[in-house]
Amino acid sequence: MTDKEKLDWLRILRTEGIGQITFHKLIAKYQNPSKAIEFLQTLPKYKVPDVSIAERELENAEKFGAKILFSCDENYPFLLSQISDAPAVLYVLGNIDALNRKTVAMVGSRNASINSKVLTEEIARDLVDLDYTVVSGMALGIDTEAHLGALTSEKNKGVQTVAVLAGGVDNIYPSSNAKLYQRIIENGAVISEMPIGTQPQANLFPKRNRIISGLSYGIVVMEASLKSGSLITARFALEQNRDVFAVPNFPKDPRAGGTNMLIKNGATLVENATDIVSVVGNLSKESFEKNDLFSGICEETYSYLPQFNDEEEAKDLSGKILSLLSSTPVSLDSLIRELSGFSQNKIMETLLNLELDDKIAFPSVGKIILKL
Repeated sequence: MTDKEKLDWLRILRTEGIGQITFHKLIAKYQNPSKAIEFLQTLPKYKVPDVSIAERELENAEKFGAKILFSCDENYPFLLSQISDAPAVLYVLGNIDALNRKTVAMVGSRNASINSKVLTEEIARDLVDLDYTVVSGMALGIDTEAHLGALTSEKNKGVQTVAVLAGGVDNIYPSSNAKLYQRIIENGAVISEMPIGTQPQANLFPKRNRIISGLSYGIVVMEASLKSGSLITARFALEQNRDVFAVPNFPKDPRAGGTNMLIKNGATLVENATDIVSVVGNLSKESFEKNDLFSGICEETYSYLPQFNDEEEAKDLSGKILSLLSSTPVSLDSLIRELSGFSQNKIMETLLNLELDDKIAFPSVGKIILKL
């Protein structure tokens, strides 16, 4: 990518209202970030940031020493590229090679029991000894023990563990893990999809969790309550066609509810690293190639996955919009009035995706026609 393409890439990505899936579809359709920006600028809702914003983002990364991986880069992690909402950009501190090894994620309770901490360290160390890289989120409890266990291995120095942060890679969270953070950079990688300077916020942790599972051949839930965020990661793993493993725990311990539930619902019971490797050991990268629902990030054809809570609602809105259009231009304002039962955000999102599917066109600003 040229410097201008990188800047335009970031400008699209930082446009409010553009999610990862829609971003990739824009790039796939227009094949050129500049052309995608030209299209977005015809839609009143989308305010594409000035180029100076993107320049500042690149400068901040360079000053901090972070590498930036764009999703079309050759060394972008293959497994992560196979999920539908793969991050368009990754910031990396450390060894990029750690992102393209056989990886297993380990997650669990922040308030972990002593037994679970000990077992987490043991399994993480054994996984690295068996030539795997351990992925986690550097949180207190199980995450910390997973990273520490991986770092005790005497094998595979430089690719032992990967920490995925919710904020920017410059924001150590929790701050008490500052020494661990540095060790991970020296023996693996710290990564994030968020720009330098981003503070970790509650809404960013679920987004972070999809990257943890997306990077990995399988995910191991070591200990988790029924309301644990680790179960969100497990759900992402299932949606991404990853194997889910769980360690059984004493039923009366509230930290056991989530893991025991996962096992009841089909997760593989784990007692040691061998239990994990026996399942993922025969998998290859080709095992995770996208199915027909979603094409490759940089390919010409994308199959859009609607960002609605209810897929039927998405279809209903698309149908209503198409029924109100013809070859005669209709104003955007009048269309929104006709669709008063839907939020303006959903209307604009649907219009964007209908245009990307070549079903409608915008002959002038604020005007829409049906493509015949």
